[in-house]
Amino acid sequence: MTGLKKRIFFGTAIFVAFFCIIFFDYIYDSDIGLGLLGIFIGGIGLLEFYNLAEKKGFEPFKVSGIISGVIVFIGLWLSAYEEGINQIYPCIFVLIVLWLFGVQALKKDPEGAIKNVSITIFGIIYTFFFLSFIMPMRHMLNGFGIILLVLLVTKGGDIGAYLFGSKYGKHKLSSVSPNKTIEGALFGLFCSLIIAIGINIIPGIRILPFYLIIPFGLLIGISGMFGDLIESVIKRDVGIKDSSGVIPAFGGMLDILDSLLISIPVAYYFFVIIGY
Repeated sequence: MTGLKKRIFFGTAIFVAFFCIIFFDYIYDSDIGLGLLGIFIGGIGLLEFYNLAEKKGFEPFKVSGIISGVIVFIGLWLSAYEEGINQIYPCIFVLIVLWLFGVQALKKDPEGAIKNVSITIFGIIYTFFFLSFIMPMRHMLNGFGIILLVLLVTKGGDIGAYLFGSKYGKHKLSSVSPNKTIEGALFGLFCSLIIAIGINIIPGIRILPFYLIIPFGLLIGISGMFGDLIESVIKRDVGIKDSSGVIPAFGGMLDILDSLLISIPVAYYFFVIIGY
């Protein structure tokens, strides 16, 4: 099986599994499946990030970091049910900082305290915190439709950029990611826009008026590219191609999540700003 065929096979399998979980939640008017899935993939993604950080000489607090990440995710999850939690949510980060410095203080050698605590917190924000915006998004009007829209627009742009850039790309987009091209990026952005418009005109699914779906498609397409480039910068710094080998044909969990980690919070605040 060629690399492209493997990507198609495993990519389809991942999407079908995700859709089944979303459909289960939709049928039972629940968010348990989505929440547990978010915690699971967030945990794997954060562990991959910490493993990458170790290759650069950092010593992240893996267990404390993952536990803290789960708490951050659950905090934003619960805020979708109880607005009062938003008032105390920032306290979670204060307590996490205190906890991590407490863990560092228990070590006999204080050397590296700032960088180790900082990289642990950054990993939590980059994975669990960014990903957790999918939970309040789920509780917006037509939340399931919004989630699928964001997923398809983001990943559709990824796929379009990869396929077009691989065949027709000639001008490099960035030195941190030699395989990405300007031609691929522009076509990926075009795909994001077309997918956003196409989904939005399906009877019974329309989420945004036409004058908003165009900027939405462009914004999500661009934010997805930034997410991809951010992970490329991290991997380039470490000197590796994939964040891990946990997902055949794709690499690691971060290689799947990279674009979504930025497009999800961007999409959430887009809907908040327009008063959706």
